[in-house]
Amino acid sequence: MKKITVFLTALAFTFFFANASFAQEQQAASDTAVTAKKRPAPIPRTHIVEDYLPILGKQARANGIRPPKPFFVSAIYYHMEIPQNITNAKGWGFYGVTEENAQPVGMYNAKVETNSVGVRAGINILPFLSVFGVYIHTDVTSKFTAVVDGIPGIMSNGYKLDQALKVKADTGAVGAAASYGFRLGRVVPFAVLMANYAWSFSNMTDKAIESLIAGARVGLNVPLPKDMKVAFTFGAQYMYMPMGNKVQGQYTVTLPAGTIDGTTEPVTITSKYRANAEYASPWTMNAGIIFSPIRYFDIITEFGFLTRFTAMVALQANF
Repeated sequence: MKKITVFLTALAFTFFFANASFAQEQQAASDTAVTAKKRPAPIPRTHIVEDYLPILGKQARANGIRPPKPFFVSAIYYHMEIPQNITNAKGWGFYGVTEENAQPVGMYNAKVETNSVGVRAGINILPFLSVFGVYIHTDVTSKFTAVVDGIPGIMSNGYKLDQALKVKADTGAVGAAASYGFRLGRVVPFAVLMANYAWSFSNMTDKAIESLIAGARVGLNVPLPKDMKVAFTFGAQYMYMPMGNKVQGQYTVTLPAGTIDGTTEPVTITSKYRANAEYASPWTMNAGIIFSPIRYFDIITEFGFLTRFTAMVALQANF
């Protein structure tokens, strides 16, 4: 169904905690053990851009706090499985069936599965604020069982088929994230807030499908030997799709021999349709781990759960 591409707009929204490195670096490198009588040693910059980005970064280094690097880029793999509820579906446009006498179609056990790859790049405007863009390409499989009652003179017995529609889609997004962390002994608790806007195109849609998302993560950064560190994150996100749930379009299906009256070979038909389609709850809970084997390089994993399952792996470089 055309609605299956809507989920793509969620793909750009799972990278909240990639910005956790802002919060980790913001406070983790500060010398909190220094007394009021001794000023922390300034931290030198590594290239001239750091005099300007992030803004206030120069003052932070003068106070012994290591701000995040000006730029970051990520390579991303993302998998998602999400149930669908499709109701009031009707099909027409084949063998004389018109929109006026459109045939009801039952669609059961509907589920969308996706595999995506993409990139994310951004700029740290302030030590605690970044802006970024995302591009993702997705292969989608929409699975459901279609049940059609008989149509006298055309399809007397109706049919019941397990369907698996393949769709390719491209998603872009822009957003901003704010983060903050503070030292508590040797560990660094932190929080990340983010909001963004995304749009998706696919080979089954005529126009972009848009969405807005907002969410938060909290986490704990734990230092390891030799500049390594690991962070654990937990949070939630909410997706809003202003387009609503009414959809229409067309798809092609191959029916077994005999399904269409008088046929002895499989028949391929193209059916237009309209339906109401809803995904699982717009809320998703997420848990993840960020491992930094060296400073300014992160290996990020996250899993989403409740009514939908998501899994993401990303490699992020900060420079």
